[in-house]
Amino acid sequence: MKEEISTEELLFFIRKVNMKLSAQLALRLKLPELTGMQIYFLVYILRHHPKGTYLTELCREIGVSKATLSSLLRKLEEKEYLYVCVEQEDIRRKKVLPTAKLISQGSGFLQKAEKLESEICSVLSRAEREQLIGLEKKLLKQFAAMEDNEKHKTGGYIR
Repeated sequence: MKEEISTEELLFFIRKVNMKLSAQLALRLKLPELTGMQIYFLVYILRHHPKGTYLTELCREIGVSKATLSSLLRKLEEKEYLYVCVEQEDIRRKKVLPTAKLISQGSGFLQKAEKLESEICSVLSRAEREQLIGLEKKLLKQFAAMEDNEKHKTGGYIR
């Protein structure tokens, strides 16, 4: 009879996978001026928003706070891979756009990322990939519900 997997073991497993992914990004994608995570973020921009997008939209899509994303964008702006422009009609709206530097180096970033992704996921069947995505969606929905519940308790603020 199989032993039951504890909640703690499951959460540590998820954390371990995340840490291993971060380590592989750092090892296989980094350049002297960019971390692996920065390059993978640039790959995301190239794949999903080659003509630019808004800061708020990116926060929602990748699941990070505006402060965290603003810090990342500031670093990539300094390195001239992205630029952020403020809309004149509404100064709160900030559009994130790739620079010519990113566009010129982008195909190399994409090739490295595709190779890494392919190697990592080569051990999963199509059905396993679909199952993993379904589980991720289920967990993210639970996190969102927990955050909403906490906001309701604290009057709209998460401490």
